[in-house]
Amino acid sequence: MRRLASTLLVVLALCAVAVALFYVTSRSPQDTPARPVEDKAFMIDGRPMTCRELFPPGCDFDLQNSYNRWGERLDNFVDTSDLGPYARDIGFAASAKLSLQACRLSETSGKTILEFVELARRDHPEAGSPQLFPFWNRARQYLCPGV
Repeated sequence: MRRLASTLLVVLALCAVAVALFYVTSRSPQDTPARPVEDKAFMIDGRPMTCRELFPPGCDFDLQNSYNRWGERLDNFVDTSDLGPYARDIGFAASAKLSLQACRLSETSGKTILEFVELARRDHPEAGSPQLFPFWNRARQYLCPGV
């Protein structure tokens, strides 16, 4: 009887290990918690600023990655680049976001000004190609060259 009990205990332990192993190996990538993207701070207007602080509605994954990658040059770029009268009308934060979006989109093979205009119109439906072209052109030349 004792031998039967110990054999049964070993079988149950092996089953438990097998179930645990199956659970761990069969989990889909969506089940694993996403690692947060670092929210770096860069000097903007003389003070350290994160993406979330610069863009109060928040930063999605793409905007956060773009900010982390090119944010160090953003203050100088937006302040010194000739982005046109539309940039002055919409202000620093909106101009910075359009510039980061231009950089991110331009690093994707096959993307052109047409896709940038479509993306930019989500936040700026009134903007046309003439208003948005300086962001596309200047960002690719000076903010994120070689992308």
